[in-house]
Amino acid sequence: MNTLEVEFKIPEEKARVILDSVNIEAEKDFHSRSKVRFNYSHGKFIMRVEASDLSAMRAAVNTYLRWIIMCENLINKKK
Repeated sequence: MNTLEVEFKIPEEKARVILDSVNIEAEKDFHSRSKVRFNYSHGKFIMRVEASDLSAMRAAVNTYLRWIIMCENLINKKK
């Protein structure tokens, strides 16, 4: 099993919105080769990816990073 943990410094109000949004997808567990979990603690948004192989790791990381970026862009446009 391959594991990657990425930490982002994001203000809490943005992190909570992003966390609520991406957790909907992460909790579905429809990916048989990867699992993604999110957490927010002490000013850090944490994404933990576990994957059976590096191709699955890359796909999961790319997908969730795009969703995180999209959420942040939508939050910024709303202001």
